[in-house]
Amino acid sequence: MSRTRSWQQGDLTDGPVDQVFAQVRQAVPDVIIKRLAVTRASDDDNVYFLGVGTVPDRVQFDTGQGGQPPFQVETDSCRVVTSDVAEAVAAVSAGLGSGDVGSGDDLP
Repeated sequence: MSRTRSWQQGDLTDGPVDQVFAQVRQAVPDVIIKRLAVTRASDDDNVYFLGVGTVPDRVQFDTGQGGQPPFQVETDSCRVVTSDVAEAVAAVSAGLGSGDVGSGDDLP
């Protein structure tokens, strides 16, 4: 059973993923971000779930240790792997349906 915890604006990894999430929050102000909560220190907790409104897990976002690239952005219809913050922001925003980036139906 996977568990998550809410990832708020003040929660930081001190890695580039903090920039990604800050920019996504600007593009999609009502975004909900949750981080995988693991029970063992050896488990990978660098997995985030982003959504809006009644669709809490629309985008899965994986990072390297400490919020480092590469970033992997996944939706039901697409997968993007990038080390570029701007490209990650665009992929997440599109996956969430932000009018700033695209229709949300397809990722770049």
